Amino acid sequence: FLVLAFIAVFYYSAGRRHTPLHRTFSQLLAVLLVHLVFDAATVYTVNHLESVPGLFNDILHRLFLGSMVVVIFLFYQYIAILVHEETGKGRRLDWPARIFLIVAVLGNFLLPITYTVTTEGNYSSGPYMYVPYAAVVFYLLLCAGLFLVNWKQLDRKKKSAIGIALVIELVVCVLQGLHHT
Repeated sequence: FLVLAFIAVFYYSAGRRHTPLHRTFSQLLAVLLVHLVFDAATVYTVNHLESVPGLFNDILHRLFLGSMVVVIFLFYQYIAILVHEETGKGRRLDWPARIFLIVAVLGNFLLPITYTVTTEGNYSSGPYMYVPYAAVVFYLLLCAGLFLVNWKQLDRKKKSAIGIALVIELVVCVLQGLHHT
């Protein structure tokens, strides 16, 4: 959080162009900061189930995972805009991405939530957990598709940046999927 906050202070205070890419990065940075606040709050609330009101815990977890869906959507948007600027090709996948975002946010707030208690730590579970997993898979597949289809037209540095970002996101998701706590 502190590293991102530090980056945000410099980014928001610096003069920058107001292009779609910059606006998307600004939104991504802001949502990531909020997401990390919810992350910290839910780590506390889920590990104090006996003292935190259930409704408060549910709301925080839904906001946390809802913001995760928005983060991954903005991550896709950023890559889609970057590829579009580089190739000049239309962004045909934006509508499906937005429709999925709406469905995912609705699912996040409407599906049942439960909590799993373990000796290593507690975590949220239940049908609503399929939403962020599905969102990560869906948006990473869209990003990977854009990346691979446009591979030859992308600048070497942009290829590296997109490729590294996708690999890091994939590794983080696999680790979180294997170790829920």
